[in-house]
Amino acid sequence: MRSHVTLAAVLILGLAQAAPAQSPADRERARIHERLGWENMKAEAWDAAAKSFSQAVEIDPDFDFAYYGLGRAQMAQRKYSDAITTLTKCRDLYRAQAGRQFSNAQEAQRYRNNRLIEIDDQIRQVQSGPQTASRQDMLRQLQNYRRDLQNEIQRGTNMTIGGSVPAYVSLSLGSAYFRAGQLAEAEREYKAAIEADSKSGEALQNLAVVYMETGRFADAAASIAAAKKTGFRVNPALEEDIKSRRKSGS
Repeated sequence: MRSHVTLAAVLILGLAQAAPAQSPADRERARIHERLGWENMKAEAWDAAAKSFSQAVEIDPDFDFAYYGLGRAQMAQRKYSDAITTLTKCRDLYRAQAGRQFSNAQEAQRYRNNRLIEIDDQIRQVQSGPQTASRQDMLRQLQNYRRDLQNEIQRGTNMTIGGSVPAYVSLSLGSAYFRAGQLAEAEREYKAAIEADSKSGEALQNLAVVYMETGRFADAAASIAAAKKTGFRVNPALEEDIKSRRKSGS
């Protein structure tokens, strides 16, 4: 019988020390809790959502999207330090997947096909909630990820997994750092989100806030202009605040 792993232990363990890959049965059990977590998020039942996501990652410590959900729930609970730890783990799991090597093409294809099923599930979760600008950004990113993965499946000969950290993960991690008052780290993650998805208007707007708070008003104005070019609906009060502070130099 597989020994039980506490959530704290899961988060502390490095990737090199991670538990062996979970079985398909474990992942499916974890998905049940993960889906319930998103249902609780829609109902704004943050404590219940965090509990469900925690159960998912205890069953499957490699379940990246469940870590993302847990981090979002912790943000809603204003547990920003916990959210930083959780979302960092999520980011590191995505990094570990990029460039992953398989022993043969069949093994790589099985992994991609399973991943495709999970992405389809994630897309359904995003589509079922209120379509805010953030969720629309996330949906577009997931659909792009799905398209790239589908192309890899169709080629079928590459034994290396492509990909990078999704912009929505870096964006959420940046916001956790920002709420914790760690502006340099927030800036780094917002820039990582923009590098992964140049059309992420929310990341550009959030970066503008960091620039404003650190006195770089010209950079803040440029970031707002870039956000508007993506079609993102920029907060007009923020834009006016940047203009005012840039004019006064304070």
